[in-house]
Amino acid sequence: MPKYFFNVVLNGHSTVDGLGQQFPDDGAARAHAHHLTILLADRCRDPANSFVAVSGLDGRLAFKVPFRLPQSEVPN
Repeated sequence: MPKYFFNVVLNGHSTVDGLGQQFPDDGAARAHAHHLTILLADRCRDPANSFVAVSGLDGRLAFKVPFRLPQSEVPN
C-alpha cells in the first residue's frame, strides 16, 4: 500500500508531516486530505493560502486539496 504525506498549509504557514500514512490509492488519500480541511476549517482565516499538499515517499507533490469557505461565509 502506498504511503502518503499530508503537509498542511494553513493561512500561509506550513506544517510538514514527517510520519505519513498508508492508503490504498490516491482517491482514499484525497478523501483523507479533504477530511483534514474539514477538521481544521475553524482555524482557516485565509483560504487562498490554505491547502493540504499530499506527496508520496519520493517527496513529489501528488495533489493539493484546498480549504473552502463555509457556505455561510461565501460572498453573494
